[in-house]
Amino acid sequence: MRILVILSPTNRRGTKAEYTNLRKYLMKDGYLRIAPDVFMRITANRKTAQKHFTRLQNHAPTTGNVRIIRLTEKQYANITYLAGGPDIQEQTVGANCHIML
Repeated sequence: MRILVILSPTNRRGTKAEYTNLRKYLMKDGYLRIAPDVFMRITANRKTAQKHFTRLQNHAPTTGNVRIIRLTEKQYANITYLAGGPDIQEQTVGANCHIML
């Protein structure tokens, strides 16, 4: 199972610091940055995905939007590239595993 976290900060005062802290937390907690405001984490099952969902609720900023999508491996495998292609990590170790290079 994969968790996608999509961030949409606003221009309100104090938002930048809150989102910077959230991004640092996501990187520290093992999420991979797959786009400027999109992070992904691989979890073993729904129970661990729920645990991470609860932890994200505790670190959520007070402004803007934070969206969470939980995808199965089969759903994630249906991603189609309109432009570009797989990144270096996916080419090196395959689409099912991600490592920090």
